[in-house]
Amino acid sequence: MWDARGNSYRVPDTLPHDPADVTRMNIQRPWLLATDMDGTVIPLEDTPRRRREVAAFREAVTGREDLLLAYVTGRHLALAEDGIQAFGLPRPDLLATDVGTAVYRWTGAEFRPDPEYADLMRDAMGGVTAGDLRAALLPDPALELQEEDRQGPHKVSFYVDPGVDEAVLLDRLRPILAEAGARVALVFSRDELRGVGLLDVLPRGVAKDSAVRFLHDRTGVEEERLVYAGDSGNDRAAILAGYRVVVVGNAPEGLKEELREAARERRSLDRLYFAKEPYAAGVLEGLRHWGVV
Repeated sequence: MWDARGNSYRVPDTLPHDPADVTRMNIQRPWLLATDMDGTVIPLEDTPRRRREVAAFREAVTGREDLLLAYVTGRHLALAEDGIQAFGLPRPDLLATDVGTAVYRWTGAEFRPDPEYADLMRDAMGGVTAGDLRAALLPDPALELQEEDRQGPHKVSFYVDPGVDEAVLLDRLRPILAEAGARVALVFSRDELRGVGLLDVLPRGVAKDSAVRFLHDRTGVEEERLVYAGDSGNDRAAILAGYRVVVVGNAPEGLKEELREAARERRSLDRLYFAKEPYAAGVLEGLRHWGVV
């Protein structure tokens, strides 16, 4: 079998459940790098310097038979693939999309949904589907379904009338969802540039850290050899989950201080590395710190 980056070996059709099964991959104590995309390995500004940094990251991880690569992103699958192609990122072995609500593995030809994770998400949502959620909520006049490339198999996203009060809307939607038997979280935000509200309907209790924990268990990689890299608040739970961490240099200073304080309380500050460099250069700096490269 060939991996996502052209190396012989990599993720079999059924990933090992038992850490001892990693030996079947002909790898002794592999690493798993799970990294956010936007603002982490994908820079927020597209300049020749940032492109060179991405190229250096790609060169460092390509050809490493002892390294599994996973991207953990809020993007939908198609948008994640667009980002990989647009910035020349190394193709990952595993891909967690839609804020941790979907997991895919690279088969050598395509990204295929992980059926076990899909079952977990269905259970987490109370057995309802994304189609059920659309049918239940779309009659509300304040909601407009976002584009299909912003939807996920276990995530439904709406635009919200900017004149609608958030608390009133959520109070109106919760009984509808309860009647449908949906166990979901309603995440409201605002797109200030477009002047609209945004509403994500997600499986309750599921976020990026849920997907990272699943990838850890599914691959059998030792916890000490899983590195998570991120830059923003939606990486917080994964950053504080107990793995080795790289916080890239462009992360907000307020978030860095919050993470330091939370890690001190958990006595896990030694697991966090705050890179000086931003974006992909910061990830590479962190990988060197942890002895991955």
